[in-house]
Amino acid sequence: MKGVILSINKEVEIVDITHRVGNYNLVEGAFLISQVCPFFPEGTIHLAVIDPGVGTSRKGLIIQTDNYYFVGPDNGIFSFVLKKEAVRKIVEINRSKFKIIAPTFEGRDVFAPVAGYISLERQIEDFGLEIRQIKQLRIEKNSILHIDEFGNIITSVQREFNYGENLAVVYRGKKVKAKFVRCFSEVKEGNYLVLKGSSGYLEVDRNRSSAAKALDARVGEKIEIFKVDEGQEAKG
Repeated sequence: MKGVILSINKEVEIVDITHRVGNYNLVEGAFLISQVCPFFPEGTIHLAVIDPGVGTSRKGLIIQTDNYYFVGPDNGIFSFVLKKEAVRKIVEINRSKFKIIAPTFEGRDVFAPVAGYISLERQIEDFGLEIRQIKQLRIEKNSILHIDEFGNIITSVQREFNYGENLAVVYRGKKVKAKFVRCFSEVKEGNYLVLKGSSGYLEVDRNRSSAAKALDARVGEKIEIFKVDEGQEAKG
């Protein structure tokens, strides 16, 4: 894909975000691209390909927002992004405009060329017709969105806590105690903690250790965080 883009525009700057999203994991990919895109310059083209439906009738998309372009499959990968970005236009890519398309690699044969040509200021209307609706992922309120390389568990849990409160984290029937803190070092090494991370979402972490490994956590699964009642302690 990089070779295709560079063969179209040798001057383009390609920045890799990650190749470590779990296989087929659209929720994790959608979360990550939404976290990263706001820190790039206006006009950046974001190409995202997690595509278990490759070769089927699922659409290919170009989304133009007030700040960026997004190119990829219509499978929900841009669900988080569209909650942050004001959409100007969405175009469904016309596959007939491409001579050779491998049914298992539209990232190389469709999406990469589109991104390359947009970088040369081609109009997105050149690649297809405008549409209004695209697929949106259903995000569970109490679920794991992402696990980073340190084993920190980023969740979709939407609750407010006071700093210093004792909390319970429940995952797969296992309950552990944690404290709601501002940063990792506010608990002893190896202890569980909950904080609002740089993503703005609640995280379940362990200071200088892996919460995900200890809990055998998996992206997409249910997780709960709640305040421990006075006089009650979580086991763990």
